[in-house]
Amino acid sequence: MATTTSLAFSSSSLHNRYHKRTTFFNGSAASFNRIGVRRSLARSGVFMSVSVGKHTAVTVDDALFADYKPTNAFLFPGQGAQAVGMGKEAQSVPAAAELYKKANDILGFDLLEICTNGPKEKLDSTIISQPAIYVTSLAAVELLRARDGGQQIIDSVDVTCGLSLGEYTALAFAGAFSFEDGLKLVKLRGAAMQEAADAAKGAMVSIIGLDSDKVQQLCDAANQEVDEDNKVQIANYLCPGNYAVSGGVKGIEAVEAKAKSFKARMTVISSFICIPIQCHPCTSSN
Repeated sequence: MATTTSLAFSSSSLHNRYHKRTTFFNGSAASFNRIGVRRSLARSGVFMSVSVGKHTAVTVDDALFADYKPTNAFLFPGQGAQAVGMGKEAQSVPAAAELYKKANDILGFDLLEICTNGPKEKLDSTIISQPAIYVTSLAAVELLRARDGGQQIIDSVDVTCGLSLGEYTALAFAGAFSFEDGLKLVKLRGAAMQEAADAAKGAMVSIIGLDSDKVQQLCDAANQEVDEDNKVQIANYLCPGNYAVSGGVKGIEAVEAKAKSFKARMTVISSFICIPIQCHPCTSSN
């Protein structure tokens, strides 16, 4: 039976068990229409492909994975994991520090300065937080590599996964594309999402520590205090105990005000909105 997949899962091997081919279409990341990634496992003929843009339907035959038993996996975080102070240790490891230097050239600003010193409001913005998490996640890999036994741990990884933005980090770690190309994509993604968020005038927060029923109750309580345009709802079921809520700004403010009484913790996911209200096309994604 065939299933549909996306960038959310990228299977890889760091032991040269996979043959990979990455193809970029239509030039630079600033104007790409499609990105295709193809991976094949010579022993069993397994292949996966992912694409963005004109060709979004991707199929993978689950039966081809029946005899494949992954042993160790890296799961990379998505937007909302950012915190002022992240990346400080990178300065002590040359390979990690080099990633931030490369990022500065691509992004046009000092990313490490914002990661380590903030301000929080700037780091939380979608256009900053997405490249910050991508670069810091891969810098963390370099920190691990520099520690005793770290390279052995990295070599043992045969599956990489990512939560939303972390999908790009997983693909870069797996070798599907270079660090630089991945960052160019993330830069474009963050800018497009920021534009869409600004047009929608919405907001999003990640709720931590509650089950889905409690999060729904929190949303219902917040919705009693706002008009229809500002209502909120669960946008992403990230994992048990972690759910993203999005909607109008006033609705999210009501969620934040009531979260403590529900004994919930929250992290900010800037102003991007993932529910179908006030949707506007953003020019940079054309």
